[in-house]
Amino acid sequence: MIKPGDLLTKKTMYGLDYQAGIHPDCGKKVKVHKDIIITPFYTAKFCDQLVKMSKFYNSKFSPYITYGKDKTHEKSSESPWDTLMFSRISPLLFEEFADHYNKYICPILEKHFKPTTIPGLFSPMIIKYSRKGQQVRLHNDTSEFTLNTKLNTNYEGSDLEFPRQNWNNKDVPKGWCYIWPSTVTHPHQSTPLIKGTRYVLTCWSHPVSWSPTDCGGTHTFY
Repeated sequence: MIKPGDLLTKKTMYGLDYQAGIHPDCGKKVKVHKDIIITPFYTAKFCDQLVKMSKFYNSKFSPYITYGKDKTHEKSSESPWDTLMFSRISPLLFEEFADHYNKYICPILEKHFKPTTIPGLFSPMIIKYSRKGQQVRLHNDTSEFTLNTKLNTNYEGSDLEFPRQNWNNKDVPKGWCYIWPSTVTHPHQSTPLIKGTRYVLTCWSHPVSWSPTDCGGTHTFY
C-alpha cells in the first residue's frame, strides 16, 4: 500500500519512479487528426500505479468545476468530474510532470502550431468518473492547450467526443495522450458513464493573458 512516508526523493515518489513511467515512444510516435495530437505518454504499468495512488487518495478528490446553477460543490450531475491535483499530492510530482511535458510535448506543439509557444502549465489533475450516468456537456477549456492521458480501460461509456472533428478517444490506448487547442475550435463532451470507473490525467496550459489596459482597453460582455 502507498503511504505518505514513501515520499523519499524526486526520483521515487509515493512508490512512483516517474522517469521509468515515461513511455519510451513519447514524442516519437505522433499521429495528428484535425489538430488533435496523439502520442504515447506513460507506460501501462505507470498508469496502473497512478490509478492505485488515486484509489489510496480517494477521499481527497473534490469537484473542481461545476456547471449550471450548482454552487454547492456537491457531487451531482451538475458537477461532472471529481479531481485530485498533482500539486496537492506532491510539488515534486508536478515538477516531474512539467519537465516531461516541456521535453516531449512542447516541441511537438510548437512545431505543429508554429509560431505558438507554451508559457507554462497549471497543475495536472487526475479526473475520476465513477457515478453511473456521469457525463460532461459540450464545452471548451480555459487553456491554450489541453492534454488528456487515458489511465485505464476497464469501464464502459464515458468516451470523450469532439463533434467538429468527428473524433473520439475510444480507441486511444492506455497510456497515450491527446492534446488539442482548447478555447474555440475543439469543443468536446463526454458520453454518460455506463459501468466501472474511468481515470484520466488532464493538464491545461496557460491561456493568453490580457491586461485591461492592453490594446486601448477592453470591453466585456459578461
